[in-house]
Amino acid sequence: MTFFFSLVLLLAKEISSDDEYIIDTTHSSVQFGIKHLSVADTIGVFQDFEGQLFFRENKILKLRGSVQISSINTFNPARDEDLQNDEFFQEKVAILESFSFKNDILFTKLTMNGITKEVSFKTTIAGPLRNPSLSMTTKENTHPLIPTTPMQNILNNPLFTQDSNIDCGCYMSYGENVLGIVLEGKINRFDFHISPKTPKQLLGEFVDIKIIIEASK
Repeated sequence: MTFFFSLVLLLAKEISSDDEYIIDTTHSSVQFGIKHLSVADTIGVFQDFEGQLFFRENKILKLRGSVQISSINTFNPARDEDLQNDEFFQEKVAILESFSFKNDILFTKLTMNGITKEVSFKTTIAGPLRNPSLSMTTKENTHPLIPTTPMQNILNNPLFTQDSNIDCGCYMSYGENVLGIVLEGKINRFDFHISPKTPKQLLGEFVDIKIIIEASK
């Protein structure tokens, strides 16, 4: 049995469904920034993303995620349309998967444009803690869309659909325990063949990536 196969089996035993936190995409985001003309950052987000998170004892056991390239939003429709050109992205999906977590650094493999590279992320973790919205009372709550009686954790999954007159999904999180994670990393766009003919003086060489995750179980 090879070392790699043994490691895979060991990780499979360590991670269980009890360690999974459901990612709340309403309160999470995938952001990026890149220098324009060498002086100022142009920022953007991917609006369509999903992921799986396994977490235990202040440690990220596993993180998998993907973004739909077509959902890129740089707050300029004409530019967003240009970014759909093969000069920038040749594949429709970018995929991120972690393989190690140590000293507050998450080590991952990012696959984009058919190229896979290792990318490390500085990690900041908040929680887990008991979901504050579960214990809100009438006295504490003045918002018309939050229930005025103590909640009984009726919303276990962010994909659960409720009447918009009751909750738009913007004011409460889901599950008894909530967790926040911020990942900050950087890639070289030339490594992923993102507009390789554009000089770095016009479009920066490096892309800053910030992923904010709210999750619960």
